[in-house]
Amino acid sequence: MEMLGNNAPNRSLARDESCLPIKEALGVQFIPERAKVAFLNEKYFYNYTFNIRRYSRQGGYKINLESTTKQPWENNVTVHFVLFEYLHNEYRRSFVELHYKFCDFLKHEKFIAPVTISHGTKCPYPAGTHRLMNMTVPLDAFPNVFPFEKSRTDIKLTTANETMLELQLYGSFKNKLPKK
Repeated sequence: MEMLGNNAPNRSLARDESCLPIKEALGVQFIPERAKVAFLNEKYFYNYTFNIRRYSRQGGYKINLESTTKQPWENNVTVHFVLFEYLHNEYRRSFVELHYKFCDFLKHEKFIAPVTISHGTKCPYPAGTHRLMNMTVPLDAFPNVFPFEKSRTDIKLTTANETMLELQLYGSFKNKLPKK
Protein backbone atom coordinates (compact mmCIF):
# COMPACT_ATOMS: atom_id res chain seq x y z
CA MET A 1 0.00 0.00 0.00
CA GLU A 2 1.13 3.50 -0.66
CA MET A 3 1.31 5.90 2.28
CA LEU A 4 0.01 9.45 2.05
CA GLY A 5 1.79 12.45 3.55
CA ASN A 6 -0.07 12.13 6.87
CA ASN A 7 1.06 8.47 7.25
CA ALA A 8 -2.46 7.22 6.48
CA PRO A 9 -2.60 4.42 3.93
CA ASN A 10 -4.07 5.24 0.53
CA ARG A 11 -6.63 2.45 0.16
CA SER A 12 -7.55 3.43 -3.40
CA LEU A 13 -4.06 2.52 -4.66
CA ALA A 14 -3.73 -0.71 -2.68
CA ARG A 15 -3.81 -4.02 -4.57
CA ASP A 16 -5.54 -7.01 -3.12
CA GLU A 17 -2.91 -9.76 -3.50
CA SER A 18 -5.52 -12.54 -3.22
CA CYS A 19 -7.14 -11.47 -6.52
CA LEU A 20 -3.98 -11.64 -8.63
CA PRO A 21 -3.66 -14.51 -11.11
CA ILE A 22 -1.35 -17.38 -10.21
CA LYS A 23 1.94 -16.85 -12.01
CA GLU A 24 3.66 -20.06 -10.91
CA ALA A 25 2.92 -22.83 -13.37
CA LEU A 26 2.29 -26.44 -12.57
CA GLY A 27 5.06 -28.81 -13.44
CA VAL A 28 6.55 -32.20 -12.77
CA GLN A 29 10.09 -33.06 -11.75
CA PHE A 30 11.47 -36.51 -12.62
CA ILE A 31 14.19 -37.75 -10.28
CA PRO A 32 16.04 -40.77 -11.72
CA GLU A 33 17.22 -43.22 -9.07
CA ARG A 34 18.52 -46.39 -10.68
CA ALA A 35 19.25 -47.70 -14.18
CA LYS A 36 19.50 -51.26 -15.44
CA VAL A 37 20.24 -52.91 -18.79
CA ALA A 38 17.75 -55.81 -18.80
CA PHE A 39 18.62 -57.19 -22.26
CA LEU A 40 21.20 -56.37 -24.90
CA ASN A 41 21.28 -57.94 -28.37
CA GLU A 42 24.94 -58.08 -29.35
CA LYS A 43 23.92 -58.15 -33.01
CA TYR A 44 23.06 -54.42 -32.69
CA PHE A 45 25.17 -53.07 -29.80
CA TYR A 46 28.64 -53.31 -28.37
CA ASN A 47 29.86 -51.93 -25.02
CA TYR A 48 26.56 -50.52 -23.70
CA THR A 49 26.56 -48.51 -20.45
CA PHE A 50 23.47 -47.03 -18.77
CA ASN A 51 23.78 -45.37 -15.36
CA ILE A 52 22.66 -42.58 -13.05
CA ARG A 53 25.21 -40.19 -11.52
CA ARG A 54 25.12 -37.32 -9.08
CA TYR A 55 28.20 -35.12 -9.31
CA SER A 56 27.71 -33.11 -6.09
CA ARG A 57 25.56 -33.23 -2.99
CA GLN A 58 23.46 -30.29 -4.09
CA GLY A 59 23.37 -31.30 -7.76
CA GLY A 60 20.64 -33.23 -9.49
CA TYR A 61 20.80 -36.76 -10.78
CA LYS A 62 21.98 -37.21 -14.37
CA ILE A 63 21.29 -40.03 -16.83
CA ASN A 64 24.28 -41.30 -18.81
CA LEU A 65 24.16 -43.55 -21.89
CA GLU A 66 27.16 -44.76 -23.82
CA SER A 67 27.12 -47.36 -26.56
CA THR A 68 28.50 -48.44 -29.87
CA THR A 69 25.82 -49.22 -32.44
CA LYS A 70 26.70 -51.67 -35.18
CA GLN A 71 24.03 -50.57 -37.68
CA PRO A 72 22.43 -47.23 -38.61
CA TRP A 73 18.88 -46.53 -37.42
CA GLU A 74 15.99 -44.90 -39.23
CA ASN A 75 12.27 -45.65 -38.97
CA ASN A 76 13.20 -49.34 -39.04
CA VAL A 77 13.70 -49.08 -35.24
CA THR A 78 10.72 -48.69 -32.90
CA VAL A 79 11.07 -47.07 -29.46
CA HIS A 80 8.68 -48.21 -26.71
CA PHE A 81 8.32 -46.40 -23.36
CA VAL A 82 6.09 -48.22 -20.85
CA LEU A 83 5.63 -46.78 -17.35
CA PHE A 84 4.99 -48.97 -14.33
CA GLU A 85 3.57 -47.56 -11.09
CA TYR A 86 4.99 -48.73 -7.76
CA LEU A 87 1.89 -49.88 -5.93
CA HIS A 88 1.56 -52.35 -3.03
CA ASN A 89 5.26 -53.31 -3.08
CA GLU A 90 5.35 -54.17 -6.78
CA TYR A 91 5.53 -52.38 -10.12
CA ARG A 92 2.23 -52.55 -12.01
CA ARG A 93 1.81 -51.52 -15.62
CA SER A 94 0.15 -48.13 -15.90
CA PHE A 95 -1.83 -46.44 -18.65
CA VAL A 96 1.15 -44.30 -19.74
CA GLU A 97 2.83 -45.73 -22.85
CA LEU A 98 4.64 -44.19 -25.80
CA HIS A 99 5.39 -46.09 -29.01
CA TYR A 100 7.24 -44.35 -31.86
CA LYS A 101 9.28 -45.17 -34.91
CA PHE A 102 12.76 -43.76 -34.21
CA CYS A 103 12.71 -40.79 -36.61
CA ASP A 104 9.08 -39.98 -35.74
CA PHE A 105 10.09 -40.00 -32.06
CA LEU A 106 12.74 -37.35 -32.70
CA LYS A 107 10.28 -35.20 -34.69
CA HIS A 108 7.10 -35.44 -32.64
CA GLU A 109 7.77 -36.37 -29.00
CA LYS A 110 7.75 -33.25 -26.78
CA PHE A 111 9.50 -34.14 -23.51
CA ILE A 112 12.24 -36.74 -24.01
CA ALA A 113 13.22 -36.18 -27.66
CA PRO A 114 14.44 -32.56 -27.26
CA VAL A 115 16.94 -33.75 -24.63
CA THR A 116 18.32 -36.48 -26.88
CA ILE A 117 18.45 -34.11 -29.87
CA SER A 118 20.39 -31.56 -27.82
CA HIS A 119 23.00 -34.27 -27.16
CA GLY A 120 23.54 -34.86 -30.88
CA THR A 121 20.99 -37.55 -31.74
CA LYS A 122 19.66 -37.23 -35.28
CA CYS A 123 17.91 -39.26 -37.91
CA PRO A 124 19.35 -41.30 -39.52
CA TYR A 125 21.33 -42.40 -36.47
CA PRO A 126 24.73 -43.54 -37.75
CA ALA A 127 26.58 -46.63 -36.62
CA GLY A 128 29.42 -45.88 -34.21
CA THR A 129 30.10 -44.84 -30.63
CA HIS A 130 27.56 -42.46 -29.09
CA ARG A 131 27.57 -40.75 -25.69
CA LEU A 132 24.48 -39.10 -24.22
CA MET A 133 25.88 -37.77 -20.96
CA ASN A 134 24.43 -35.66 -18.14
CA MET A 135 20.83 -35.86 -19.35
CA THR A 136 17.82 -34.81 -17.34
CA VAL A 137 14.17 -35.02 -18.29
CA PRO A 138 12.78 -31.46 -18.13
CA LEU A 139 9.07 -31.74 -17.42
CA ASP A 140 8.57 -28.12 -16.32
CA ALA A 141 6.18 -27.57 -19.23
CA PHE A 142 4.21 -30.73 -18.44
CA PRO A 143 0.59 -29.55 -18.47
CA ASN A 144 -0.64 -31.37 -15.39
CA VAL A 145 0.37 -33.21 -12.24
CA PHE A 146 1.58 -36.79 -12.64
CA PRO A 147 -0.75 -39.53 -11.34
CA PHE A 148 1.83 -41.47 -9.32
CA GLU A 149 5.09 -40.95 -7.44
CA LYS A 150 7.40 -43.94 -7.81
CA SER A 151 7.81 -45.58 -11.19
CA ARG A 152 9.80 -47.85 -13.44
CA THR A 153 10.09 -46.96 -17.10
CA ASP A 154 10.81 -49.83 -19.47
CA ILE A 155 12.52 -48.59 -22.61
CA LYS A 156 12.57 -51.12 -25.41
CA LEU A 157 14.06 -50.85 -28.90
CA THR A 158 12.82 -53.29 -31.53
CA THR A 159 13.36 -53.87 -35.21
CA ALA A 160 11.61 -56.39 -37.48
CA ASN A 161 10.02 -58.21 -34.52
CA GLU A 162 13.40 -58.60 -32.86
CA THR A 163 14.33 -56.97 -29.57
CA MET A 164 17.49 -54.88 -29.76
CA LEU A 165 17.64 -53.49 -26.24
CA GLU A 166 15.65 -53.39 -23.01
CA LEU A 167 16.40 -50.78 -20.34
CA GLN A 168 14.76 -50.15 -16.98
CA LEU A 169 14.85 -46.69 -15.42
CA TYR A 170 13.62 -46.38 -11.84
CA GLY A 171 12.66 -42.97 -10.55
CA SER A 172 10.18 -40.72 -8.80
CA PHE A 173 7.92 -37.95 -9.97
CA LYS A 174 7.57 -34.86 -7.82
CA ASN A 175 4.61 -32.62 -8.63
CA LYS A 176 5.23 -28.88 -8.38
CA LEU A 177 2.01 -27.32 -7.19
CA PRO A 178 1.42 -23.58 -6.91
CA LYS A 179 1.85 -22.14 -3.41
CA LYS A 180 -1.27 -20.78 -1.77
